[in-house]
Amino acid sequence: MADRESQAPSAPGRTVKFSPGSARVVTHEDDVAALAPRREPEPPIAKGIDLSGKAKIMFAAGRGKTGKTTLLRWLTEMSLCDGSTVLLADIDPSNASFSAYFDDVARPETDDPAGVRHWLVELLEHCAAERQSAIVDLGGGDTTLRAIATDMPGVAGHLDQAGIAPVMFYLVGTQPEDLAPAIPLAARGFAPAAQAIVLNEHSTPIGLTRDQAFARLVGSPAFAGLARQSIQLWMPRLFAADAVESRRCWFTDARDGKVDPPLGLFDAARLRAWLDQMERRFSGVRSWRP
Repeated sequence: MADRESQAPSAPGRTVKFSPGSARVVTHEDDVAALAPRREPEPPIAKGIDLSGKAKIMFAAGRGKTGKTTLLRWLTEMSLCDGSTVLLADIDPSNASFSAYFDDVARPETDDPAGVRHWLVELLEHCAAERQSAIVDLGGGDTTLRAIATDMPGVAGHLDQAGIAPVMFYLVGTQPEDLAPAIPLAARGFAPAAQAIVLNEHSTPIGLTRDQAFARLVGSPAFAGLARQSIQLWMPRLFAADAVESRRCWFTDARDGKVDPPLGLFDAARLRAWLDQMERRFSGVRSWRP
């Protein structure tokens, strides 16, 4: 008779092997920090002017890697989920990242600066005439809107008088140099009533508080000047960014498991937390969405 201990059990289940690296979850060096409790309090929620019921044309500007496309993607998704009809435009000839996530994104057929400027003017005219809300990705360090503001002083006021409210988001990281796209526009008088500096926490080094990381930026004279005409919004860090980016999908689809392959357990939790934070931190400017 075979030894009792050598006999295989007759249970219906089975054992499986685990090979490191076989999981679909992409891990990061900052996973431990990402999962640790955050002791830093949430920033205050800034409230902008009420644009309810108005057509809006929304711009986002900033240097590369400051989160413009991430913010515009989120704003577009939220607007579409609300049932809004919105025109999408991308005028960055070197990087069509916004166009990769949505259908029917309008883009100029030329990369000539004069041609791009003319194209954007026509877009603004169309939106004003049709009372059509729009979201426009200006690209990194954009000069097109700056040129229009130079040619037509008070362009923000003219748009407002034509029945379409201009909305401006300046995306910045922790470096004072991130204000470079905003300073020339402000100097040319482009200062919509709905204007915000969006401080992106993605660039915050692990271990530093929000105030420590952004101290040089917030303490700069350029920031002080722009802040007098703007509200400040804090964009939370998306720890699941790599996992979402690799799938080229909507944030909401990734959250709801409508992507293949689906996000792993931890990345899905991180994305849900980020979406909740975005809705809360931008609640004071909800009426700015188309």
